[in-house]
Amino acid sequence: TVVGLGSGDADQLTLGVWRRLQKTERRFVRTEKHPMMKIFGDNDLTYTSFDSLYEQLDSFPDVYAAITEALIGQAKSLPAASELIYAVPGHPMVAERTVQLLRERCPQEGIELVILGGESFLDQAFTRLGFDPIEGFVLLDAAELKPSQ
Repeated sequence: TVVGLGSGDADQLTLGVWRRLQKTERRFVRTEKHPMMKIFGDNDLTYTSFDSLYEQLDSFPDVYAAITEALIGQAKSLPAASELIYAVPGHPMVAERTVQLLRERCPQEGIELVILGGESFLDQAFTRLGFDPIEGFVLLDAAELKPSQ
């Protein structure tokens, strides 16, 4: 199960995500460098972080592939009817390459993938900037942009 930790305000964490985090014993986080990690410590929730991969590998694509591979390996080793949680900053479907990779790979591996949302940085941006994205909004990943000639 992939969960979104929201934009960093504990009051914005969904109740469903919070309950899932408390119930599940096998927790993984993409990074410890997020304000919501304080709630893990305050509530004695153990977890495994993938921060070391950012230091070991040369590129973000390599890091995301390694995280995906590790999570699939962990999921395959679970007993039937067991669950692991992978927590990401923000919303899992907003700018989270590992979630895209899991969506591609899990069906091939026979792994049931559940995604539970969370507030993304975009929610805060829309509120603070005071506009509705329906009026015109494009999100681009700078790492994917190619220079024009």
